[in-house]
Amino acid sequence: MNILLIKQTSLGVVVHATAPIRSVRMAHPDALITVLTSTTASDILRNNPDIDHLLTFDRYRVKSDWWRRPLWTLGHFARTFSAVRGPYFDLAIDLQGSWKTVIFLWAARTARRYVKGRWWFVERFHQPMAHAIDEMNGVLELAGIKSCQSVPILSVDRHAAETVSSALKKLTDLERPIALLCPFTRWPTKNWPISKFFVLAEQLAEEFQVVFTGSSTDHPQIEEAIAEIPSVPAVNLAGRLSLLEFFALAARSKVVVTGDSLPMHVASAFDRPLVSLFGPTNEFLVGPRNDTAKMVRAAVDCQRCYRRRRCPRACIDKITVDEVCTAVRSVLEQ
Repeated sequence: MNILLIKQTSLGVVVHATAPIRSVRMAHPDALITVLTSTTASDILRNNPDIDHLLTFDRYRVKSDWWRRPLWTLGHFARTFSAVRGPYFDLAIDLQGSWKTVIFLWAARTARRYVKGRWWFVERFHQPMAHAIDEMNGVLELAGIKSCQSVPILSVDRHAAETVSSALKKLTDLERPIALLCPFTRWPTKNWPISKFFVLAEQLAEEFQVVFTGSSTDHPQIEEAIAEIPSVPAVNLAGRLSLLEFFALAARSKVVVTGDSLPMHVASAFDRPLVSLFGPTNEFLVGPRNDTAKMVRAAVDCQRCYRRRRCPRACIDKITVDEVCTAVRSVLEQ
């Protein structure tokens, strides 16, 4: 049996997709499973044992460069169309449901197509108020595939783990467990104030080796904050790790504190003790489902507005350090 699965967009969403991919593999253990994902997310799935063939589409480069490089854009679309039209698929499932993925579902040579969303030309499942993983599992059920996985799954790359171990030996006290703090997300409205993260770091420093991560653009801001609190021996690895190296660091951390972002999904996939902080997004739709995770939201009338740049209520700012510390103690006890 030949199966095509499509899942692009943000890194965290692709991590979520590892759960339904596992369900497909368990339902069809001998199938040849091909997954089409975005180029930026390819490392998440590259070593996934449930996938036989990985295709990539550079959706972000297409979005930014289509008007500057129209010939490259057309060629990239053509090559991806050719890749999905080459083999015949017994089953094709689009777990994303955006126009940038549906066009490849439409192009695939198959008699059985299923999609997440409301696309008229194909059997569809649309339940936007379900958890993201449950909604994808609903699409699988249309195809006769029973869901057997409700949390994401990742594995640690051996080389990445060795690189992280070597880096930590030079920078940290390896005898103490790691508290991994990830203060920044892609949306400013999802960021808990960095000042509160450092108050939290002060309270955790007696028991943990505090490690901060983020992107390269986050590095200077974290470094500046660390300099203001010399009593806290925190390590700043923002922008210093590859995606797979970050996975290896998360997997060995004793506790992870983060907003609604990729680190939250990664910690969930490795079943690490996790405290996730929520503001404008809905924790019931995207939050971690592990027993070792706790979601924290300020006790205010938050409308879960999904505003990316500016939220007039600034709900996430109202979460106190004491609330987060209590949550950390709670997940560690579990």
